[in-house]
Amino acid sequence: MKITTELKKRKIPIVKIDKSLNKYDDIVLFPDKLEKANEMLRKVGLPKQWTTDKQNS
Repeated sequence: MKITTELKKRKIPIVKIDKSLNKYDDIVLFPDKLEKANEMLRKVGLPKQWTTDKQNS
C-alpha cells in the first residue's frame, strides 16, 4: 500500500481551503435547485435514520 504510507508521511496538507470563498457563506448560489430540493423534502420527507431520536446511541 504505497499510497497510504505516502499519505501518512506527508507534512504538508494535500487540500488547501481558499479563505476567500467565505464570502459565499450566506449566499444561495442555485435558488432553483434549492427550491426543487425543498419541494422534494416536503413530498417525501427526511429519511427515518435522521428523524428518529438519538437516545439509543
